[in-house]
Amino acid sequence: MADYPIIVDVAKYQRSDLAFFQELKDNGAKGVIVQLTAGTDGYPWSHNPRAAEQINNAHAVGLPVHAYHYCYSSGPEGVALEAKNFINQFYLLGLDPENSFAFLDEEDNTYNSYYATNDINTWLNAVHEAGIKKGGTYSMSSWFNAGRIVQDNLVDPFIWVASYGTSQPNVDRANMWQFTDHWNGVDASYDFNSALIGDPNVDYQNKPEVSLPTTEEQPHVEWKPAVYTIKSGDTLTNISQLTQDSIATIIANNPDQFPNGVDSIIYPGNELLVNDRGIDFGKHTLTEYKYIVQDGDTLWGMSNDPEKVGDRPDTIVANNPDVFNWDMNATIYPGQAILYYR
Repeated sequence: MADYPIIVDVAKYQRSDLAFFQELKDNGAKGVIVQLTAGTDGYPWSHNPRAAEQINNAHAVGLPVHAYHYCYSSGPEGVALEAKNFINQFYLLGLDPENSFAFLDEEDNTYNSYYATNDINTWLNAVHEAGIKKGGTYSMSSWFNAGRIVQDNLVDPFIWVASYGTSQPNVDRANMWQFTDHWNGVDASYDFNSALIGDPNVDYQNKPEVSLPTTEEQPHVEWKPAVYTIKSGDTLTNISQLTQDSIATIIANNPDQFPNGVDSIIYPGNELLVNDRGIDFGKHTLTEYKYIVQDGDTLWGMSNDPEKVGDRPDTIVANNPDVFNWDMNATIYPGQAILYYR
């Protein structure tokens, strides 16, 4: 393995307990990037409900913690609102504006601008104006190579590049390289100039001249497909947890099932191609739970509150056709039972 620090990133569908982060540290992780937010405030899953515990427990085992935001907008007004959502959570959760990086995850082919550099700069400028010193951009190598994101024109030239199954990030002057989505069950990246582990001698904005690991040193991920059959109550999140494939990987390997990306509705009986990790899917069972609608409840409110339902709105609709009749705008009434599964 190459002699670069490994940084892991976690989101709402990863664990948050102390033992989890201790295991990651014991296996060689040197830092953590936690997803705080997605979209604008009030958007389904706009806040990661596990972020506070993930941050606290990562800190508890001695790992430096950074943050990222998943962008759904295009254009300055929407991006500025998304930045506000992230900034509020960044400070609310007690992250360090001097040392914790703030990353924008710009990869959504449905909503993001094709040429995204200006939108990214809108977000980064807002973050800096709020007092957060260190910023960066995450995306796939294809976005940089197609000119959708131009590193030289970014307010912060620090780029975090995703490129799997390759011997290098395939983007010149990448600062970080996300090389896999299942290193000990999480995404993992090389930090080429140790910027995220608190090295005081590192100028984080330097574009590093790095000696890349050789092919022999790279973690080799062999594609061995297995078939997972969607069950009643399944969500993309729990399928990701069960199969140990990231949500992005599941969508990429099953484009016919996800024409609208993460907003696609999945149906029991449909089959997904996933990586074969020897998991016995036949042992996978879900328990049915019931939430009773209260005065003032909305579909979006039940989606955003894990104490109520906590599933995506389209999943709630799909699991309750008698209540919603497949219509996300259907009126709901106190006393109705909303089924969900875990």
